[in-house]
Formats: sequence, structure tokens, C-alpha cells
Amino acid sequence: MGLLTYRHPAAGFTLPLPDDWERAEDTGPGVALVAIEPEHRGPFRANVVVTVQALAAGLDVDGWQADADEELGRALDGYLLLDRERLRLRGHDVVRRLAHHARADTGSITMEQWTLVHESRGYTLTASAGTLEYDALAPAFSVIAEGFRP
Repeated sequence: MGLLTYRHPAAGFTLPLPDDWERAEDTGPGVALVAIEPEHRGPFRANVVVTVQALAAGLDVDGWQADADEELGRALDGYLLLDRERLRLRGHDVVRRLAHHARADTGSITMEQWTLVHESRGYTLTASAGTLEYDALAPAFSVIAEGFRP
């Protein structure tokens, strides 16, 4: 899998992406990027989504993410938090979570998410895959997250 460096034209963030993944920009409020793996036989196509949110001045990643797990539990069917940690990534405090949820049309999904705050903007990078495919894609998701620059 070859990687290219993607730069969002308005939000300015960069990250590495598989060069054969489809990309769509600014698909909805706050959704800056959706990148989706090529078509295949499975019911769920792995994807990476970057959202950007304006935050109140002085809000840090811990304050911003304080209620996120409860919100995800309300928004996603069968949401189950598997792991949540706070770490440093490229000089930024990051909340990383690994979680499971399900959809009636695609089945079991595993998502890995990294959130950070930079210059009063909250960035969320969410990488999702069918649960049975997650192990094969996790290394690529890590490379994408480690290469993310706001």
C-alpha cells in the first residue's frame, strides 16, 4: 500500500493516506475529510474521518473530551469502549480511544480515535474497520495517526 501526503485546502492539516483510497472534503458540518478504502466484497469499507471543531479559548483536550464517551454511547449502536488513554503525539496532548459498535447493514465495527487541540480547534481523527479486518489495518491506522499534523 503506497501512501501520499494529503493536505486539507482550508483546514490546513496534513496526514498520510493510502494513495488508492477515495477522498471527499467538507462533506458536512465539521467533517473536513472522509477517506474510504476501495470497493471490496465485505460489507464495510474501512475509512478515516477527520472532524474539526472550533473550541472556546483555553479549552484543553481533557476538558473537550470529558463527555465524549457518553456522547458516543448515545450516537453509536452497541458502543463499547475497549481502551482509552492519554498520550503525547508530535508535541500534542492526545486522547486515544479504541471502541466497538455495530450497524445493522454492515455488522461489527472497530474504531480507533485520536483527539487533540491546536490553536482553539479540536481535531478528531477516527479510523474504522470491520472488526474482523481491524488487526490487518491497525498498523496503517497508526501510521496515519502518527503522521497527522494540525
